[in-house]
Amino acid sequence: MNCPMEDRNPEKLVAYAAGELDRETAAAIERHLSVCPACRSLAAEQAALWNTLDIWEAPPVSSEFDRRLYRRIRDEVRLSWWERLSRPFRPMPLRQALPLGAAACLLVIASFLVQQPDKLAPVQPSSEVVQADQVERTLDDLELLRQFGTANQAETPPFDTM
Repeated sequence: MNCPMEDRNPEKLVAYAAGELDRETAAAIERHLSVCPACRSLAAEQAALWNTLDIWEAPPVSSEFDRRLYRRIRDEVRLSWWERLSRPFRPMPLRQALPLGAAACLLVIASFLVQQPDKLAPVQPSSEVVQADQVERTLDDLELLRQFGTANQAETPPFDTM
């Protein structure tokens, strides 16, 4: 028999602990449990769980239970779709809402910081080597543009006013 835990099939062990297996399968699992400590542990835990559930007794239902249940169902049916939708968002006291909102904001901010830490790091200034002749050519180009702008203004006729 293959190990149910290695096959990722613990349902057989649960069914064994619940007593739902036929004799042949139960005997095969018992043989496997004698050599596999992981399955033996899971089967023992499941058997303890089933024994506890067998011992447990549900508390008695109150005599008013049915009446209250049917009243809640009736009241729920009478609610409009908007009331059903907005019920979870009804205003809670500010004393409770403020810490919850602050915690939610902190979580959102933390998630952004974790996802993109490089965007918040300071940018290192780049040190470019500038050649003296490059600066001189740039200044000459600026002077040429300035001369071109003053020559263009002198050729433009003034606006006629009517």
